[in-house]
Amino acid sequence: MTPPAIPSRQSLATGFRNVDSSGDTDACHRCLDLIAGIPFFRDVKEESFRIIADTNPLRVLDAGCGAGADLVTLAARLSPECRLVGLDASDALLSRAAARTASCRERCFLVRGDITQNPFRSDAFDACRIDRVLQHLREPEVTIRELARVLKPGGVLVAFDNDWETFSISLGDQEIAARIRHAWHDSFASGRVGKDLPSLFETCGITAVRSEPRELVLTDLATAKQVFDLPDLLERMVRAGNLEPGETAVIWEELIRTGRKGGFSAGYTGYLVRGTKEG
Repeated sequence: MTPPAIPSRQSLATGFRNVDSSGDTDACHRCLDLIAGIPFFRDVKEESFRIIADTNPLRVLDAGCGAGADLVTLAARLSPECRLVGLDASDALLSRAAARTASCRERCFLVRGDITQNPFRSDAFDACRIDRVLQHLREPEVTIRELARVLKPGGVLVAFDNDWETFSISLGDQEIAARIRHAWHDSFASGRVGKDLPSLFETCGITAVRSEPRELVLTDLATAKQVFDLPDLLERMVRAGNLEPGETAVIWEELIRTGRKGGFSAGYTGYLVRGTKEG
């Protein structure tokens, strides 16, 4: 039994490495909106907004701002005097962000640039946040060091990212489940960066670091298929020789059967990490 086609192909793992050359920028945008609509991710975002708002900042950087939805929400949470800057490498996503932030454009400024070499002067921001971007980077420490550089002494850095080594899916065959976990983890440039964030923060001069694990459990197969893009993941595993073609049909039959009985689950652990730049 084969699953229905999903219009957004494997964008969560691979499409965000270079959105403008991904071949389907609309898929990347749909993926961002899908994630934003899931309560788990929405709650994590809200907590990051609260952490920043509690510092009463006057200048905030959203690194890897994507299509700008978080900028709009942040603008509503912060004082009218606060100015927000969204930095992203994608022209396509920044174009969408420009439309989305039109109502607060006097406070939100969009900049195209590389977050590993961001264009801002040192000590420019009271707060910086970065949300699920570091997993796509081979050297996440470089970006964290840049964010620390542009923070003012005493400024707060907030990051959320994933530890895909914890990815799980409800299959009876644990050996196949482990292969799927490894394949999904290896789809990302830095698949376990969430777990590594505290040590990376401290290496880059961020102190008073607090790390909070957050566990996502999805019990709806249709949602999990999109979040983890299971059809494409299994297809890539077949092409890589990590699954036999016949095994995918068996996997889908079990997942669908388990889902109908209410026993399906898939999930992982991410980490919300905050810290302060040394004064």
